[in-house]
Amino acid sequence: MEISIKNTFIFTVLAGSTLLLSCGRTATSSEKTNFTHADSLTETFLTFQDTLLHSWNLLAKEEHEKLDALEKALHGLIKLSATEPTQISGLHNRLDQLKQIHITQKTLSNPYVVEEYDFASSSLISEVLSLMETNPKITGDQDLVQLIDKIKLTDQQIGEYRLSYDSIATAFNSFIENNRPFLKDADQNNLEKRPIFNVAVK
Repeated sequence: MEISIKNTFIFTVLAGSTLLLSCGRTATSSEKTNFTHADSLTETFLTFQDTLLHSWNLLAKEEHEKLDALEKALHGLIKLSATEPTQISGLHNRLDQLKQIHITQKTLSNPYVVEEYDFASSSLISEVLSLMETNPKITGDQDLVQLIDKIKLTDQQIGEYRLSYDSIATAFNSFIENNRPFLKDADQNNLEKRPIFNVAVK
């Protein structure tokens, strides 16, 4: 339900941006508005920027939640002596490496960084969950069972947040392509097209 509400917010703002663009294209001097065509486009551009930032922050927050849950899961395995210390140490090292890869809006333009991160994340999650779900010590601990559910949920939601970000970024890129010459008042450094995850819709 939470992600549905957040997505509704994102696309509501996006729809508002489209409406602003439409109004800007049809505005005439006889209409009762203080906005010129360029003003309207600039307003739409700024709205897009805010929406992109909001969408990215939601995604980053979910990534942080996932990594935090994995960290707690590994501590839980140590506390209950549920597996060999050397195995836990290896998983900890991989988690630290995953944090170092860290996808940003800039590194997103490099598909190899995303591929590396996703492979490292997926394999780590798979191994941690396998250790937890097959160990009676873990399945008997309600807090750790909830961690299992949290890891699965955040991993699923990250894919949905990526889809939302891609949709907004794609619309923004189209807007920039069609209106760049009219955005003279906007910061030219922010007129570059945004890279996307290109997540396939299942």
